[in-house]
Amino acid sequence: MTTQTLPSPAISLAPNAGTAGGGQRLLEARKGQVYTVRQVLADPQAPERARQLEELGFCPGERVMIMTRGIPGGDPLVVRIGQSTFALRGAEAACVQVEGFVRAA
Repeated sequence: MTTQTLPSPAISLAPNAGTAGGGQRLLEARKGQVYTVRQVLADPQAPERARQLEELGFCPGERVMIMTRGIPGGDPLVVRIGQSTFALRGAEAACVQVEGFVRAA
């Protein structure tokens, strides 16, 4: 009998998982707009990155906003998630899939 370890439900292990369904990567998000984390995608070059981001609070349903981007090139990004602020490199931000947050009327 084989035992299989299942990944956390917040993490997709598909290395090239796209942004189907209207989502986009945090790396591509607009500064100052509030988004909702959809999922954290695994990076085949650094598989531990998804778990680290999840431990920082990048979990599905959490609100996130890019506060500013580094100059030149936009790296790193200063990101607010929950009540915390972090500087993320572009490779880290590319692992976070988000969707636009719409406030209820």
